[in-house]
Amino acid sequence: MDVGRSATTRGVVTTRHGENVERFYSHGAEARAREANGFLSFGYWKDETRDYDEATENLLDLVLEQAEIDRPDLILNVACGNGIETERILERLQPRRIHGLDITRAHIDTCKKRAAARGLEDRMVFEHGDACQMPFAAEAFSHLVCVEGITHFDTRERFFAEAHRVLQPGGMLMLSDSILHRLPPGIGDEIASRVTSRLWHVPRANWIDIAGYRRQLEANGFRVEFVRSIGDRVFPGFASFNVRREAIANSIRVRGLPVGLGLAFICWLLGDLHRRGILDYVLVKAWKR
Repeated sequence: MDVGRSATTRGVVTTRHGENVERFYSHGAEARAREANGFLSFGYWKDETRDYDEATENLLDLVLEQAEIDRPDLILNVACGNGIETERILERLQPRRIHGLDITRAHIDTCKKRAAARGLEDRMVFEHGDACQMPFAAEAFSHLVCVEGITHFDTRERFFAEAHRVLQPGGMLMLSDSILHRLPPGIGDEIASRVTSRLWHVPRANWIDIAGYRRQLEANGFRVEFVRSIGDRVFPGFASFNVRREAIANSIRVRGLPVGLGLAFICWLLGDLHRRGILDYVLVKAWKR
């Protein structure tokens, strides 16, 4: 099947929010692509996990194990980052082709270099674009996988509608995602959530709990197999690892002083929000009805 283009304007980053997200992830992107083999996720921190590299491998392993994808045809990897997840998915699942989409052009440039270096340009195809207006024809893909990134989308529900559009009937949606939500009113929690949303570029419309997440999927035509919390194995380990002196120094070296310090603060804040019960991390599996 030709994944085509659904419309000439689709995929183009046209919103200010999208531009801000792209700018946020562009800082130090080339240097960051050389670390942890290019992984950008929070990772999955088991008791015996030694470092960030291992945690990111753990997370992708978990996502693919839970997906149980069998005989895929065309896979779409949304928020593909530097392309390492896309390459691993291709190696493990052997689809006919896998397409990667990311809003950060620097990431896509790295992805294309990775594919070319491995002689896989025909099987790993990457495109710069917005996941809320994807540049693909309807019913183009048998599976859609996204390891993080969705919390930034403007909005998550618009992405669900687009995912439904580009998936074939019965197609699978497999996600890992961060969810930020408010507890019963508390001024401290409200301020912390607002600060996180602003610094981390999370639209207020994306504040949601697990029950609301499931409802949004169902409202956009998906049959939900599970929305499962794994936050206890994500944010505590990630925050602890990234507020170490060595990690902060490396972040400053790679991304510059203001962004490096800002990211260290965000890492601490994410850990704090998780402790307060405001922030969670979920695995999601659903099918297009």
